[in-house]
Amino acid sequence: MEFEEKYVIVTNHTVKSGILGKLCIVSILFSGGMTLFSLGGIFISGWMANYINLYIDGFYRLSGMVFLLFFLGTFLLFGSSLLGAILMARLKVFGFWMYVVSNGIMIILSCFVRMNVVNILFILISIIFIVLFAFHKKHLK
Repeated sequence: MEFEEKYVIVTNHTVKSGILGKLCIVSILFSGGMTLFSLGGIFISGWMANYINLYIDGFYRLSGMVFLLFFLGTFLLFGSSLLGAILMARLKVFGFWMYVVSNGIMIILSCFVRMNVVNILFILISIIFIVLFAFHKKHLK
């Protein structure tokens, strides 16, 4: 005990409760789920390309590499968003910037695809979460 009291500083900097904690939990659940979905998509990208080429008109000779690159990109972006949310739950300011950059890239890329209700909701909710995290950035170290 004497060594621990003199030389070891135990710090537990994690979010206990409040709005920041709830935002981190929701972000971790969503980003984690999308990271797992993207990881699964990496493994079935060849099958998906074959299925689309066979059954859907207008997608002739669509390579599995297209789907592989898409799912790999979403895996990296949602994975970095997940890591940023976990770091914010541990009260690290670097997590905020990682979350903002990865979600900012996803918002910009979402503007280049066909707009539908899901895409518009994703953009709006991502912007709302970035703004809410920015309001609580003062609690991060």
